[in-house]
Amino acid sequence: GVLYFPRIKNNIEIQKNKIQLYCNQVFVTDSVEGIVPDFLTLLHGVIDSPDIPLNVSRSYLQSDSNVKKISSHITKKVADRLEDIFNNQREDFEKKWDDLKLFVEYGMLTDEKFYERAVKFAMFKNTDGKYFTFEEYAGIIKTNQTDKNDKLIYLYATNKEDQFAYIEKAKAKGYDVLMMEGQFDAHFINQIESKFEKSGFVRVDADIVENLIHKEENKDSKLSWDQQQELSPIFESQLPKGEHYTCLLYTSPSPRDQRGSRMPSSA
Repeated sequence: GVLYFPRIKNNIEIQKNKIQLYCNQVFVTDSVEGIVPDFLTLLHGVIDSPDIPLNVSRSYLQSDSNVKKISSHITKKVADRLEDIFNNQREDFEKKWDDLKLFVEYGMLTDEKFYERAVKFAMFKNTDGKYFTFEEYAGIIKTNQTDKNDKLIYLYATNKEDQFAYIEKAKAKGYDVLMMEGQFDAHFINQIESKFEKSGFVRVDADIVENLIHKEENKDSKLSWDQQQELSPIFESQLPKGEHYTCLLYTSPSPRDQRGSRMPSSA
């Protein structure tokens, strides 16, 4: 058989049932939903096999063991071919990714076996137009985009023009931002977020840039007991005369009082 990925100019153009099934060059059906994996119904082309039964109902085709084997075989061949192009023609694969993305994501969402294969060659695209495998991208953002709980944070935008200011502020802070503007991206984010370990996806305009990735909180400096005793007279000397004050210095507890240190009253 011959199958190809049609070029999708916009999200509305998706058409199914463009695959025709033949048995020894005799047309069987072009209504392939339920016969081939759902994501492959987006492909266009022809499949001819002597194992496809003639003159039977569509429901029979869906349950026929030979048809199921053909379906599994097609899924494997599609994954094999995509992986081969990725491994041997990476540059061409990246150029074609924007056209392939919708089909690959749909396959990963609906077919677990395909997901296991596609995770090796599926790509992220950032706002600079650069492409990365999932593994490559995790390595790139690990240093700057790991939060205080050791969770890797993937920042993403859904509209480069509308979110331009947010993207630029994130980049100025050393962050990288993905473009997730496809038809299936919202669902795809939910899927990979559940599969990636200790990871989360945050939209770049979800909050001010300082709150997108929660880093280690600033800790109050603590003074030793001896340092507290040295500083106490200095604080006391700055207090107005003639009035009584009780000042508490919240620092390290004294060796004698684990509840804290109280500065003496000053007049």
